[in-house]
Amino acid sequence: MALNASAMAQENDDDESDIIYLTLEILKGCEPTTFSLFQPTAHATLYNKVVSVDLSELSEGAVVTVTSMATGEVVYSQTGMGCMEIDLSACGKGQHQIDIVSGELWLQGHFTL
Repeated sequence: MALNASAMAQENDDDESDIIYLTLEILKGCEPTTFSLFQPTAHATLYNKVVSVDLSELSEGAVVTVTSMATGEVVYSQTGMGCMEIDLSACGKGQHQIDIVSGELWLQGHFTL
C-alpha cells in the first residue's frame, strides 16, 4: 500500500529552526485496524547532517537504511530499537533516501544534505 504523501521536508519556525522533520511514507504494511486508535510509526529529523530516528512506537526492531540517490550506494544500515542517530557528515551532498523496515511495516522518506 502506498500513501500519496508529500516527502518534502518541513521546517520548524521556533528556536530550533534548523531541524528538518522528514515525512515518511507508508509503502507496505500497517493497514488501519478497525478497533485501534494507535497506528505505530517511526519519526525522523535532520539537523546538521545528523538524522535522528525515533523507533519507540514500533513493537519490534527495525532496519534503517540510508541510500545516496545519485550513486545508489547504501551509505548507512543498522538494525535497532528505540532511538538512533545517524551521522552523515562523511557523505556527499545531494538527495538521499531513508528506509525503515520493521516486520510488515516499510516507511520511506527523502532528504537533501
